Amino acid sequence: MFNRKYKRRKMKKIFQWEQYLNWRKMSPIQKINFKRACLFPFLVYIVYVFLYQYSMPILIIIGIYFLIRFKNRNKLSK
Repeated sequence: MFNRKYKRRKMKKIFQWEQYLNWRKMSPIQKINFKRACLFPFLVYIVYVFLYQYSMPILIIIGIYFLIRFKNRNKLSK
């Protein structure tokens, strides 16, 4: 319709399960990416547990910080 030449693009593979099953044929970069993808849920779980346990102290510290900042807003600094 617009008289363009159609060029075939190389598409980046997102779901590479067939390649991940062949560990010995994978490149070192693919191995690192696979390890990162497998370890990501564990990192999310650790962050979730940390925030679940320490959410109130974190909110209290942030509240104290903004309270002190609010009280000192009219003072001149250097």
